Amino acid sequence: MIPSFFVILPFLVAFVVIIWQYHQIDPRRRILNLRFALMVGAVVAIFYYIFHSFYYPDDRHTSWLFEALGLLWLVWGWWLLRRMPPREMY
Repeated sequence: MIPSFFVILPFLVAFVVIIWQYHQIDPRRRILNLRFALMVGAVVAIFYYIFHSFYYPDDRHTSWLFEALGLLWLVWGWWLLRRMPPREMY
C-alpha cells in the first residue's frame, strides 16, 4: 500500500501545472477548455481517493491504481505544457 501523500502529490503537482496553463490561455472560453476539465478531474480524484481510503483502509489495489492515474495526469499536464501555443496566439 502506498502512503496517501505519495498518491495525492502527483495530482496536486498536475493541478498546479494545469492551472498555470489555464490562466495563460484565452480567457473567453474558460469552461469549454480541456485544461479546466483536467483541473476539476484532479480535484475530484484527490477527494475520491481520500474518502475511499477512509472508508476502505485495507484496499491495496486502489492506492496503486490512483498512483498510476496521478502519474498519468502529471504526464498529460506536462505534455499540454509542452504543446501550448506561442504567446502571440493567446
